[in-house]
Amino acid sequence: MDEMTSLRHRVERALGGRAIEELWPGPRALVGFEAAVALSVDRVLARRAVDKLRAGSRLLPVESEVLEVAIRMARPALRIERGRLPLHCSLEMDEAVRAVLVAQLPGIASLGWNWGIPLATAFQVSPRVLVTSAHVADRLEQEREDLARGHFVARFDADARHAERTVAITGVLARHPSEDVALLEMAAEGPLDGGLRLARQPGGSGTRRVLGVGYPLYGDGHPPWLDALFENVYGVMRASPGELVGAEGERLFHDCTTLSGNSGSPLFDLSTGLVIGIHASGKFAWRNTAVSTRALLSNEFIRARVSCWD
Repeated sequence: MDEMTSLRHRVERALGGRAIEELWPGPRALVGFEAAVALSVDRVLARRAVDKLRAGSRLLPVESEVLEVAIRMARPALRIERGRLPLHCSLEMDEAVRAVLVAQLPGIASLGWNWGIPLATAFQVSPRVLVTSAHVADRLEQEREDLARGHFVARFDADARHAERTVAITGVLARHPSEDVALLEMAAEGPLDGGLRLARQPGGSGTRRVLGVGYPLYGDGHPPWLDALFENVYGVMRASPGELVGAEGERLFHDCTTLSGNSGSPLFDLSTGLVIGIHASGKFAWRNTAVSTRALLSNEFIRARVSCWD
């Protein structure tokens, strides 16, 4: 399938029969003259781009970009509260798969300073071990004094079975030699007896729909429509549905809506409920990169410290 055909299919799936103009928030959801101008320009550009795409015409780079934005806007950034995954059409899955996925949510943590400043996302792979992005681990080690004093913590949300839990990070346990992923050691056990369930063979031919779960943070330079999508609430656990859009070596490319705090988020396969990747980086509203769980499996030291392989 060529790139334009793939984009057309993704746009149509995201729209679900809606007109593309419906995705842009109403004027009351935005504040300021510049936001209103940007809104009207993007809406017109998106209409032209989708018409060209359906007609089989080649798109300009700016038209491809506005359609990638539209795909993000078509999908919710659903808030997860007390371990409950919301019921939503974008999260349709087999009930057995939903049960597998929901059971893992308590092991996902907001990583940051113990005085309430969040940094990224991490998740349990064994009782006292977290996985996150290597660039996040680098940040912790740059602040060696804070790390040594236990100022970096993992905060696990409360749910129906677990109380809220804050656990100090004691150090960086391991880094992958070539991929943006690292293990952190905690001073005590997290809420899960083991850890999230990692796929031995991620991103198979049947995998398309994925879900990123993490703690997105607000950042300067975000477009005006983002506040409407996130309802001006950042730093809380959210589920961001999306699709795999490619793979290269030990990296998976996806189009879930992610922000800076999502580094280290698990990427779930919605056909199995297993973790297939660790979100590492992305170009906003374009393409995101996750490190495949295959990279963890292939490293003997890291593989031995992961409790649950499927």
